[in-house]
Amino acid sequence: MTELPYTTDNLILVQEFIDETSRRISEGVEITFTKKASSELETLAIEFDIEVIDIEKAIANLSTEQYYTGIDPSPKGDFNVCAFCTYIGDDNLQIYLKYGLEAAGLQILLFSNHIPAYPMTQPFKN
Repeated sequence: MTELPYTTDNLILVQEFIDETSRRISEGVEITFTKKASSELETLAIEFDIEVIDIEKAIANLSTEQYYTGIDPSPKGDFNVCAFCTYIGDDNLQIYLKYGLEAAGLQILLFSNHIPAYPMTQPFKN
């Protein structure tokens, strides 16, 4: 995925992605988990007591400082995809979240939610 450099325009672009996510959630759009994301959530649930609500809260509370990569079109071009690094649960567990906003609809599709395998840069932090 593309990592946007820190510029005012890119900061605005990522904030608009986050704002659109919040708008959809506030209008009752539910987050759909891919098979991969569901499997990852099962692992998080067993090992760290993380539930769907924890992931949903994390997405609803994202900020530009948590930006990691994106905004990229999905392979079929039907979603705009972005990734973030945030902390969830009672243990304040670092998690990688990658999700997309349907370009010609309202769906929010979660592609991935797992503990990062390596340190994650956050180009908009600070």
